[in-house]
This record gives sequence, C-alpha cells and structure tokens, in this order.
Amino acid sequence: MHFDQIEFGKRMRELRRLEGMTQEKLAEEMWVSYAHINKLENGRGGCSLDLLLNLAEFFEVSTDYLLLGRDNMNRISRKILANTVDELTAILLGWDQEK
Repeated sequence: MHFDQIEFGKRMRELRRLEGMTQEKLAEEMWVSYAHINKLENGRGGCSLDLLLNLAEFFEVSTDYLLLGRDNMNRISRKILANTVDELTAILLGWDQEK
C-alpha cells in the first residue's frame, strides 16, 4: 500500500465534479487558491492535513478514501445513481410529452 498523488487528484476531481463544482468554487470553499486545487487534482502538489480533513468533511468521505481510494464508495455510488435516476426521469417525462 502506498500513496499515489495522481490517484488522489483523480478522486478529488471526481468528487468535485459530482458536486457540479468548478475548481475555482472548490478553492473558494476551502480557502485556498485555484492554482493549489489545480495542482492537487493534477497530481503535482500536496496538501496540508487541515486541507485534507476539510476536503473529507466537505465531500462527506473518509480521509482513507481520499488518500488510498478505500471506504465511502457507497456515497459516490449513491450520488452517481441519483444523477442517473434524474436523467432517466427527465427522459421519461420528455417521452410522455411527445405522446
């Protein structure tokens, strides 16, 4: 087991996108610069323990998930499922209106 900065960044990006946020908005929420969020998401920078804890709390995931990809996949799966249900509902509503 080892920490992979690039995978950390990918998980961060996925969580941010699931929330429909830009890097700028996340930076504002975390009280850091856009450049810092960009570096983290691209695997080119590290973060403080305080920022790690704030990210975990904000996205409602564990630090284990952010750091190692373990745990809390249920929340992400639920968010993806909820988005899919919303999309399918919109399609069905549109289909009913065409009749």
